Amino acid sequence: MNATTATDARTIHFLGNNEITVLLSGSESGGTFSVMELVVQPRGGANALHTDRWAEVFHVLDGEVEWTLERDGHLDTWTARKGDTIVVLPGAKHRFAGSGETPCRMLTIGPAEYEQFFRALADAWQGPFDRERTPQAVGPVFERFGMRLCAA
Repeated sequence: MNATTATDARTIHFLGNNEITVLLSGSESGGTFSVMELVVQPRGGANALHTDRWAEVFHVLDGEVEWTLERDGHLDTWTARKGDTIVVLPGAKHRFAGSGETPCRMLTIGPAEYEQFFRALADAWQGPFDRERTPQAVGPVFERFGMRLCAA
């Protein structure tokens, strides 16, 4: 395995001033997975309810994150805190947003293409989340990666 360092090429800004640092890229893992650290601003994050075709794991390193996750056909919403781990199974509706007064940090692990999704998302939308315009701008990115924006 290769040792990695954080550089500008490893930093992705998404949906406003939220930031991702790629710790292990899909290419560095032989195309099997990627590991990233997310810094999510208060009320920032993946605010739109959506589904993915892959599994994702999130571990809260610092701060608080409001999560909504589909479990057994029902949407549950709660606040995840430092030390909590959230597993999102393929096809489960979910969203998250920073809920404290300071940014939160999460470690996330997903498939190799996970990093490329966030890079495409950053290219499609640079501003803060807008209830009407953001979904229109990022919808094609979601479709390209087999994801779906959902109604609440």
